[in-house]
Amino acid sequence: MSEKSASRIPVLIASSLKPAKDTRAWGKLGLSLRKTGNFRVSFMGFSQIPLDNCEDENFYTSASYVNSAWGRISTQVRFLTILLKVRPKILICCTYEYLPIAAFFKPILGFKLVYDVQENYVKNLELNPTLSPVKKSKNSQIIRWMESVMGIDLYLLAEKCYADEMSEKKPFLVLENKFSGELETGNFIRYEKKQGYSFLISGTLTPAFGTLQAVSWFKEILKEFPESTLKIIGHFTLYDFGIALKKACANIPQIHLKASNFPIPHEVIIEKYRDVNFAMLPYQNRDSIRDKMPTKLFEAAALRVPVLIAANPKWLNFLTQFSGGYPVDFFDLTNASHQLNAALTQDYFTNNPDDSILWKSQHEDFISAINSL
Repeated sequence: MSEKSASRIPVLIASSLKPAKDTRAWGKLGLSLRKTGNFRVSFMGFSQIPLDNCEDENFYTSASYVNSAWGRISTQVRFLTILLKVRPKILICCTYEYLPIAAFFKPILGFKLVYDVQENYVKNLELNPTLSPVKKSKNSQIIRWMESVMGIDLYLLAEKCYADEMSEKKPFLVLENKFSGELETGNFIRYEKKQGYSFLISGTLTPAFGTLQAVSWFKEILKEFPESTLKIIGHFTLYDFGIALKKACANIPQIHLKASNFPIPHEVIIEKYRDVNFAMLPYQNRDSIRDKMPTKLFEAAALRVPVLIAANPKWLNFLTQFSGGYPVDFFDLTNASHQLNAALTQDYFTNNPDDSILWKSQHEDFISAINSL
């Protein structure tokens, strides 16, 4: 280790539920910390392949698989091992599972503890149709217990609505999942009438995110626009849903499905935005979704890709600033072509989005909060 590296403040950003090179933990929180030159950042998350270290960042694998009881237990042991090895001055936990161990060892190792609240995990239990009411109740109690540990110095909230939904989490700083790259600029977008258009569904593929409804909607579109294509790229967390999605897309040559039970590298997904006419965000109107700002909204806006999205006032208000999308009812299959025809009459990105949709707009607030610790 060089003298320069040794003088930097050691930080550990740890998760069991996310990849070691997670979009938020590594690509946003880590990026901001490294940019200052004052921190030596280590990342812990699951990975199926070895990851290369460099002078100012190190990677540790929590587990290769976390979808088993033994995998979830072993990652706790692994976390403690890495914690004792790195001995950070600042520990950022990106999962509630690590909080009890972190809180216990905080006075022993003398670090500051930050909890990056990426989800309202209790609310999210309602999105899992495989859980019985008994299991949901049990899991809810476990999550609440783990999140109620003493000694958390700062909460990072990934959504503004979490400040109301989890008002006990204080002090907090809202750090939305804004786009970590730079803005694309250009003239407004207007589509000419033709036989087909290209669509994209990306990210997490789940029943609540409306993926199957969007596939059915697209099939109806093909009746009037037979040369259209739909790219689906992302990962599914429910095995049975993955099977159902593959079945729904089978024998439809216009649908290109790349689905995995592990997250696909973010840069691969971002590249898919660059050659499509519309991004599809077919979220259902669920209590645990409607008040959030999907990461894909910021991504599509920054990359100047119009979105077709459920008619949620919060999302539409965001898009209206620069004409970034059009509301669609993906459950209304009868009028699917009519809805697309209406969307095709619109001009998109009549204004260019500003830097407020970028992660760098939050950089100074984040670093100030960390320095204050």
